[in-house]
Amino acid sequence: MSLVLNIAREDFLSALSAIQNVTGKPGTIAILANILLKSSNDSLELTGTDLEVGIRQTIPAEILSQGSITLPSKKLFEIVRESNSEHIYLEEIENNWVKIKADSSDYHLAGMASDEYPSFPEHRSESLIETDAEDIKDLIEKTIFSVALDTESNFTLTGILVEKEIKGGKGYLRMVSSDGHRLSLMEKEVKGDISLFNLDKTTIIPRKGVQEIKKFCEHHGTLFIGFEEKQVVIKGDHAILIIRLMNGDFPDFRNLLQIINKEKFIEINRLILLNAMRRMNLFTEDRFNVVKCHIENNEMILSSQSMDLGSAQEVHPVKYTGDPIKLGFNGKYFIDTLQVMTCESVRLFIEGKDRPCLVYSGNEPEFISIIMPMEI
Repeated sequence: MSLVLNIAREDFLSALSAIQNVTGKPGTIAILANILLKSSNDSLELTGTDLEVGIRQTIPAEILSQGSITLPSKKLFEIVRESNSEHIYLEEIENNWVKIKADSSDYHLAGMASDEYPSFPEHRSESLIETDAEDIKDLIEKTIFSVALDTESNFTLTGILVEKEIKGGKGYLRMVSSDGHRLSLMEKEVKGDISLFNLDKTTIIPRKGVQEIKKFCEHHGTLFIGFEEKQVVIKGDHAILIIRLMNGDFPDFRNLLQIINKEKFIEINRLILLNAMRRMNLFTEDRFNVVKCHIENNEMILSSQSMDLGSAQEVHPVKYTGDPIKLGFNGKYFIDTLQVMTCESVRLFIEGKDRPCLVYSGNEPEFISIIMPMEI
């Protein structure tokens, strides 16, 4: 049978928008640039995948004839987005062509047969637990900025490690990310029985998948989440997201935590340091963003210099328990870390230019950031 339907434009546009990040990009498999439309009783299923991330949205529709077809995702999205009509009429005609009508506009769009589209991954519903979307979103926001962006790094650093731990009868999820120059760790108590999760040191979600989870969380108050051997499953109202996990072991980060000296630290107001780093960053070179840091006599002197533009310097009072020290940092790393925190003050545990710096607050003990100094 051929697919024929009427559908509310706003519902259609919202569902198409949610899938754009995983479809619409040219590649070796042409049909992956398409979105699968399939009728299901009085609703329409929209499925998109790049074989790493798969999304399925289900929205209400007036189904006049059951059927399925795949259409170019980006072009269909653009047609619906630019339409002023409250409803969209879609009719499959011969040779996988589709006629689309919206008010006075008529379109003909070339599709591909639905039987060529990759099958959507199966999942085990019994392995899902219900939890707050805001908790998952918080875990991601505290770690995604330090995921490696390039493949020259250890491949597994281009994703986020997920771990579970039960403490005092409560379940905690932990996310860890690193690009080789910094590390972020965040853990959060989550509702539900996390013993159902299949998690180990190889449970790494690719960066693109993490971004899609965050986007998914922004549209749901609660959701169901599950970790299986090769995939993570996120399920919400009328939507499901399945992400293939990466292969490989995440580097052992616990040794790094153990070598940090917890006796020598700087204490400073978080917003003062954040805004100072932003100002210093105005005069750093784009590639390394070097900010020099001189700490002595309970003062922190920050400075930066650009060969083409000039220089900047600031002095701020701090509480410091160590010997005078001079070192450099990538200012952007501090900005990324400090702007996701909410505490009033932070402690920087610094021992030397060849030792990692730990950024920590007793008011946010669930989050830590480690930043390696730079040669100056």
